[in-house]
Amino acid sequence: MTTAPDPAELTPPTDPARYGRRRAFGVAFWAVLALVVVVFAVGVAGARLWPKISGATPDAQAPGVQPVLSLPDLGLTRPADPPAPLATPEPSAEITALQDRVAALETGQARTVNAALAALAAASLAEATQGSGPFDAELAALERLMPLSAEVRALKPYAEGGAPSRAALAAEFDAAAAKASIAARDPGETGGFLERLRHALSSIVTIRQVGSTTGDAPDAVLARADAAVAEGDVAGALTLLRALPPKAAQAMAPWQARALQRVAVDRQVAAIRARALSDLVDVTREQP
Repeated sequence: MTTAPDPAELTPPTDPARYGRRRAFGVAFWAVLALVVVVFAVGVAGARLWPKISGATPDAQAPGVQPVLSLPDLGLTRPADPPAPLATPEPSAEITALQDRVAALETGQARTVNAALAALAAASLAEATQGSGPFDAELAALERLMPLSAEVRALKPYAEGGAPSRAALAAEFDAAAAKASIAARDPGETGGFLERLRHALSSIVTIRQVGSTTGDAPDAVLARADAAVAEGDVAGALTLLRALPPKAAQAMAPWQARALQRVAVDRQVAAIRARALSDLVDVTREQP
């Protein structure tokens, strides 16, 4: 079902002006637009003429001054300065005393260890010098621990070649004593024929009285020295041999020179061991 149109809608307008073309903008619009253009032109002209009127140059820079470029703000903030270091407080008296005690203990332990090592090195050196071989390695090890020892320096001449052992000296004594006994019986140029003949025969067959140890006869002196050497008392044997007559002493000179090496080494080694043990005892007593 449709509705019939209204007759008024179908009737054409009777006013002729309604059939004409409508204007897009009115007079008021164009007036406002003209005013805006005039204001803009006045602003541009004023911006150009103002520096000439006031005598200032907008972009003039002072001589020697670089222009400052402004950077866009990126939202970054300057890092804060690091905090100032805190002052270290002074240690208290109790802490200072404890630190001193620890330092003293460490020093004492180092001295104890060094003294113990020196005592062991001295014992090793004493064992090495008992034979006839060199002992330079043992002496060098001890010298590192006792660099100021005069006894250590005194042993250097004997270190590479060694010194004759007591056993070697005892084995060499009989032959040396036999030569000394023969030399003691030499009558010299003033002796008679029979004395010189007896001396010549004694050089072929040596007859030395070894059982008699009393008296001042050369054989008695040699017998006592022989007993001392057999007991390991080389220094005592050298003391006894001083009583020999010149010719017998001259015959014993090579043996005595070797025996003196043994005595010198033993004396220095004994002094080194005594010093090392004494230092170890002293350091141990000083420990708190």
